[in-house]
Amino acid sequence: MQLHTALSLLVVTASAFAEAPLSPGQPVLLPGTKGGFDFLEIDASKHRLLADHTGNGSLDVVDLADGKLIKSVPTGAAQGVAVDEAGGKYYVSVSKQKKLAIVDRETLAVTSEVALSGPADALTFDAKNGHVYVGHDDEKEVWVVDPKAGKVVGTVAIAEGPEYVIYDAASDRIFQNIKSNDTVAVISPGTNTVTASWPTKPATKPHGLAMEAKTNRLFISGTNGELAVLDAKTGAVTASAKIAPGVDQIAFDPELRRVYCASSTGVISVVQITDAGATALGDVKTGNGAKTLAVDPQTHAVWTAYADANGAYVLKLTAGK
Repeated sequence: MQLHTALSLLVVTASAFAEAPLSPGQPVLLPGTKGGFDFLEIDASKHRLLADHTGNGSLDVVDLADGKLIKSVPTGAAQGVAVDEAGGKYYVSVSKQKKLAIVDRETLAVTSEVALSGPADALTFDAKNGHVYVGHDDEKEVWVVDPKAGKVVGTVAIAEGPEYVIYDAASDRIFQNIKSNDTVAVISPGTNTVTASWPTKPATKPHGLAMEAKTNRLFISGTNGELAVLDAKTGAVTASAKIAPGVDQIAFDPELRRVYCASSTGVISVVQITDAGATALGDVKTGNGAKTLAVDPQTHAVWTAYADANGAYVLKLTAGK
């Protein structure tokens, strides 16, 4: 098939590396589903891929062993998902239906919902205070949701246009990308206020966000084709690397020290992190619109998802050395 031929192509941008940084396998059809995806997450202890299948109105739970669909959970237009291991829940931000859906991690059933005042985008879970932080899509606030109480308990005032967000347990801080002014906002969960705002240039309109906790470095992708490396203590940009334009979600493999950047152009850019900085290893072809990805920390496999006229798929890529 032409699709499989295209998936085998590698665009080499770093000649020093003879082996492809990623090798794609065969796409796996998710039966009975359709439409595009917005975010992927790994539930490592359950060996699951969690796919926010926005176009299908569901959270799709996939077995990492074979890529097969376990269940398509009807949540509404899912945009983000976070895992609460201790509480046994998945928290799913839903845009069109303006809510946070709470899914039981064992039964894979929606057990409750929290109404929001607007469409939700990316989210993160603070296991220390038990709150979920949900970005108000393209607006100027982050909702603070107490899932046990089933209500919004606060808001964080931010600049317009929140994108990806992560919680760092070691520093007890939240990092929130802001695309309107090319910054990452540092949020204190203790006060629900922004304590710092750091420029992300050369990465502009920042979307993807990941962190190397061991070295306190943030990785931020701009849709302009730049990956910026920031010191998570000072906010200083310490390195950068060229990546594909149109990158949405990124993920970091802490053992291989690689940042994977999924572009809507249908490639994954691979960046090697070293103590000295960051080096682009190349772009690997995936599927048109495959702008989301996640890394399995146990196998180092990279997963992405996309859709075409024939259906929706997940794709596993094996990491090279």
